[in-house]
Amino acid sequence: MKELNLRIPSMHDEMSAKKVASIIEGIRGIEDVNVDFQSGTVNVFYDENQVIDEKIKYVITKNGFEIK
Repeated sequence: MKELNLRIPSMHDEMSAKKVASIIEGIRGIEDVNVDFQSGTVNVFYDENQVIDEKIKYVITKNGFEIK
């Protein structure tokens, strides 16, 4: 299992944090997601044999969230 730490400044409230978590959880190979909208950070734990970090980032940005 690998960990990916992201900063998503456009995630500014609980509703957007839930949306980001839901988007990520829908990706095959995701093991766990920890979202903190106050700091704008997301920690993603995933199976590197099923998904790569570029795909996770792509899906997040495709859904309208900017990653820094």
